[in-house]
Amino acid sequence: MADGTELDAAADGTDIGGTADGTDAGTATATGTGTDPVTGTPRPGAGAGTAGEGTPAVPLPPEWEGSGLPAEEPFKSFLAAPGPETAAEMERYGAELAARHTGLDGDALCTLTLAVLDGCGPPEGRAQLRTDLAARAAGAAAQADTTGPAAGRATVWRTLGDLLAREEGAEVAGQPLMRRLAPVFAGDPGAPAALRFRLLSALYETVTRD
Repeated sequence: MADGTELDAAADGTDIGGTADGTDAGTATATGTGTDPVTGTPRPGAGAGTAGEGTPAVPLPPEWEGSGLPAEEPFKSFLAAPGPETAAEMERYGAELAARHTGLDGDALCTLTLAVLDGCGPPEGRAQLRTDLAARAAGAAAQADTTGPAAGRATVWRTLGDLLAREEGAEVAGQPLMRRLAPVFAGDPGAPAALRFRLLSALYETVTRD
């Protein structure tokens, strides 16, 4: 889940993803190293992608072993504490990544919605916020083909509205939100936000699997 710093960075158009491999700039890999000098056994912190804090509660997908990305937040927390609440946080972060990927992260309405979903925004005015999100989704859909940038933006607006509605107890129809967001990243799978979404999707499938 994004913190206030990430939201501020998104609002001024800064790419929070950092580097080309999806690892945030300035973040150490911190995978844990070494063996116990007495027993010769690996220390509990040794292992890829767990930031030196032992085995994660969610198994790390094999393709991400050795990557520094799982050691970063919010992935580190997602790995450590799976469950229904974590799945909802993953969906919210997926919407944020999609907003970043489509260039909506600097839009005031997007930033406000993410803040409200994060519990940081004003509780009043949610009905108007949902109305505004629906209008943006309809406007983007009207100028969209089925796969272009406008279609991606329409998906982001609709997903943000559905996340807000679900917080208020409404049923959300259609595809699961993470699967709905996946096509947004199809045009540039190597982009930092797309790489982060790919890891997020793998963890999401693990924690929501029956």
